[in-house]
Amino acid sequence: MAVIATPVFSAPSTAVDTLRRWMVSLVFVTSFVSLFEPAPCDIFFLLALMFSLGSGLRISLALMPLLLVLLVYNVAGVISWTIVPVDILKGEEYIIGLAYTSFSGIYFAAYIAEDPVVRYWQIIKAYWVGATIGAAVGLLRYFDVEPFFSLLTGFDGRAVGAYKDPNVYSTWLVPAFISMMHAMIIGRLRLGLISISSFLLILAAIFLAFSRGAWLNVVVAAIMVIGFTYTLSPSNKLRGRIIVSGAVGLAAFALLLFVLLSIPETRDVFLDRFTLTKSYDSGETGRFGNQLNAIPMLFERPFGFGPYQFEVIFGLAPHNTFLNAFAAAGWLGGVSFLSFVISTMIVGFRTIFARTPFQSLAIVSFACFTSVTIQAIQIDMEHWRHLYWIVGMVWGFFAASLVYQHRPPTVEDYFEGWNLEPPNPSRTQAR
Repeated sequence: MAVIATPVFSAPSTAVDTLRRWMVSLVFVTSFVSLFEPAPCDIFFLLALMFSLGSGLRISLALMPLLLVLLVYNVAGVISWTIVPVDILKGEEYIIGLAYTSFSGIYFAAYIAEDPVVRYWQIIKAYWVGATIGAAVGLLRYFDVEPFFSLLTGFDGRAVGAYKDPNVYSTWLVPAFISMMHAMIIGRLRLGLISISSFLLILAAIFLAFSRGAWLNVVVAAIMVIGFTYTLSPSNKLRGRIIVSGAVGLAAFALLLFVLLSIPETRDVFLDRFTLTKSYDSGETGRFGNQLNAIPMLFERPFGFGPYQFEVIFGLAPHNTFLNAFAAAGWLGGVSFLSFVISTMIVGFRTIFARTPFQSLAIVSFACFTSVTIQAIQIDMEHWRHLYWIVGMVWGFFAASLVYQHRPPTVEDYFEGWNLEPPNPSRTQAR
């Protein structure tokens, strides 16, 4: 399928647009700090939003399903919160956090949709900078280097960087790692000292966070990106490059793993974490036991338990985002969250099969969303900023892809690779 028409995505830049681009970039550059609320990235997001109000950032009709399901999810959470008899754990923080992160997903969807290729690379390069800094900080703290050892709190022999939780920290690094891997295999990132060092730093930090969910996240996303890129690529040359890059990458990972596991303390934590279940997972009052006990209770409560009340009832967080959607926001919230996930999967899957100049980029966001959704089975992530950043990319690419018409590919198309340029720019935006 090749493109025969293109929208006019970009418009003449103004001073406000320039400031907005800087604020958006700084959201991702500063995202390596998440020890307090609001974090620096939250401040820059609000500034980006402020500069967007006067520059006409548009939420198109294609994004309305995302807006609707997230709005229903948030309203359901508010309804459930109002019926909590005694709010011990400050459910209003859950409501505010959910509203903020949800809206950020809608914002970035609209932002990406306006100029998908340019803005993807703007965001992802800023993400690489923030992730490289965050990975370096995490490793310096992990190896007890001053002043990071004194300034930052450790977490049971696990890398945590400037985050509160190694599970959140490591999964925040995953989109940067996967997008960098993808850029390398398609030839958009040179294999120089800086890029290779950054890549290995991020990989080492993900590994040393010892998050089983993040490890699964990386494996699933990497397999999807490599598999879809190889299968959907119109270039035989790129397919060969993928095979070579995969072999080199596996060798580099094996070498890094060998070096890290040669450290006794690291090897001990790895062997402790490298299990499917831990002691706190099993048993009647363990993670899985609590989840099973909660299900029949939720069948009897249309409004759920209320935000954060699962922990009050069972003594532990649910560690399952799907279950927590029903527990924190009732049946309406649970159904709307499922609708949010399913609709995002559908539009993401559709987009990666549309032959557009950003088809390869859409594969990255779709793979990252799919992998983090699988991880949602074993952790609570409804407040994760980077979850909604990925969602914004998926929907932004979808909205942008709707303006393209398609036809079966020609022989010439196969030699163009991913950088297909539409021959007849006859249409403007139709979203």
